[in-house]
Amino acid sequence: MAADLPNELIELLEKIVLENSVFSDHRNLQNLLILTAVKADPTRVMEYITRLDNYDAPDIANIAITNQLFEEAFAIFKKLMLTHPLSVLIEHVKNLDRAYEFAERCNDPTVWSELARAQLNSGAVKDAIDSFIKADDPSAYLDVIEAARANDGYEDMVRYLQMARKKAREAIIETELVFAYAKVNRLADLEEFISSPNIAQIQQVGDRCYDEGLYEPARILYNNVSNYARLASTLVHLEEYQAAVDGARKANSTKTWKEVCFACVEAGEFRMAQMCGLHIVVHADELEELINFYQSRGFFQELIQLLEAALGLERAHMACSPSWLSCTPNTTLLR
Repeated sequence: MAADLPNELIELLEKIVLENSVFSDHRNLQNLLILTAVKADPTRVMEYITRLDNYDAPDIANIAITNQLFEEAFAIFKKLMLTHPLSVLIEHVKNLDRAYEFAERCNDPTVWSELARAQLNSGAVKDAIDSFIKADDPSAYLDVIEAARANDGYEDMVRYLQMARKKAREAIIETELVFAYAKVNRLADLEEFISSPNIAQIQQVGDRCYDEGLYEPARILYNNVSNYARLASTLVHLEEYQAAVDGARKANSTKTWKEVCFACVEAGEFRMAQMCGLHIVVHADELEELINFYQSRGFFQELIQLLEAALGLERAHMACSPSWLSCTPNTTLLR
């Protein structure tokens, strides 16, 4: 090499190493042959690493990578069944399909994990989740959750989080699993999960479901945490007005009574609206809004029936007495 005769050196080493001789298995000579070819004739490198078996494979592979002989580096790692070839395929060859084939051949959790992270970084969320599951690796759960959300991949997220929950008890894992069940409408699984011991943030998931219009899972979740005010509101959206009235009764909140009352009025469910209204008229500062709501929609007779029914209530405001018609504003249309 110092005399700048690399080709002649290669020919000499081939006779010593490749032809049967007492030096054929000499490690340093095999290393020298391959390294000389890397510098002088890269086309021969693949043949040498395939035929020879006693060279310093990791070092030779790294030198091959440095010289951009990526296929040759991969062949070295693959031949010796080392985990390193995956990084060659991912970072240099940039071929995830071949990386997947290698992972299948190795079937090693470490290899699957490395592949999964590369797939996740490339946006192949479903493939990444498949690989993480094969690796039985929940360590990247934050990244997987974020990527699955962005790609609306909740079916795949369910599979991943089911695996992750067995390995790591984290509130975010269980919380996101509950929400994923809701998103894919697996309500039986949702109910089974929240009825067993868990550390999921049920109220938080219920609010997310409500905000996204997932009212059926929201109903299940609010019922589980006994949030009757939100439950009543959810039942209104589901047009289950009788159940909404029952929820409002348990919540016993003026705000909830008003919400359910107004929804029943809009739906023409005046009997149930009156049941709610009787809990509103006892509050002086709420009465005018209630009256205006009925009047603005032309439901004068229904309003009169509500106020007449309120007369028998012990807590009914004085405005609901017979003198109400003459002393309360906004009554012109009722007199």
